[in-house]
Amino acid sequence: MTAVSEPGGPASSSPERLSAAAAVAAHPDLFPSHAPHGYACPYCGLRDGDTSDPRNLCEPGDLVWADGEVLVLIASHGFEPRPGHPMVVPREHTESLYRMTDAQLAAVSRTVRDVAVAVKIAWGCEGVTIRQNNEPHGSQHVWHYHDHVIPRWADDGWGRGPMRRPIVPPHRRAELALELREALLRVRGG
Repeated sequence: MTAVSEPGGPASSSPERLSAAAAVAAHPDLFPSHAPHGYACPYCGLRDGDTSDPRNLCEPGDLVWADGEVLVLIASHGFEPRPGHPMVVPREHTESLYRMTDAQLAAVSRTVRDVAVAVKIAWGCEGVTIRQNNEPHGSQHVWHYHDHVIPRWADDGWGRGPMRRPIVPPHRRAELALELREALLRVRGG
């Protein structure tokens, strides 16, 4: 076995194996919650049918898919030049990747794949980018784990230079949700 050395620590030939959940629990200072006190999660509000919090930009028409494990919704903020993309979130509130259970990760990953296929069918994009952010310095700003499934085209310029993130009007998000729902039902056999 090769000796391993952690930054600032001695080399060890037999490091103790921890599960991710145990490692997070053992280092609470490294994995704090960033949600402010009294945080009203917009995705949980959408899940529960209550989007009345004034800070919640989600609308009922944003919802593409909901089952016992995940939600799929159209993001309120888009990426130029073609605003409007889906996101996949675990149904149960979980703030970040660090705290996701194996079952949540499996359900979200299966759904991300299915949504990526449905995005290509619904919108004829030439590629798909999956983006997931954790913590403020990782660009997370909604404190509920979510994967962005971003349709891509050869000429979109996405990720090159500053990106504009306009709010996608609710009526447009509802249109996109309907288009994607039709394709996702075909992909999932519903």
